[in-house]
Amino acid sequence: MTLKRMFVEPGARRQGVARKILEELEAIASQFGYRALRFETGLRQPEAISLYESAGYRRVHCYSRYVDNPLSVCFEKRLD
Repeated sequence: MTLKRMFVEPGARRQGVARKILEELEAIASQFGYRALRFETGLRQPEAISLYESAGYRRVHCYSRYVDNPLSVCFEKRLD
């Protein structure tokens, strides 16, 4: 399962929308038997980095096409 982008309209920001979406994604992934979720974001996305870290995600080595991208930051959270 791949999620390309998560975007919250400016007028809806800082109301917990992104966190709720993330929680729902975690619940759905768990129901489908996934043991972990991984996300990639950019160094220029401090809001996304803050969201992932505050939601319990930890930084991991970048994967796939992001391995050699110096602007990529990758995160993982175990769902078990």
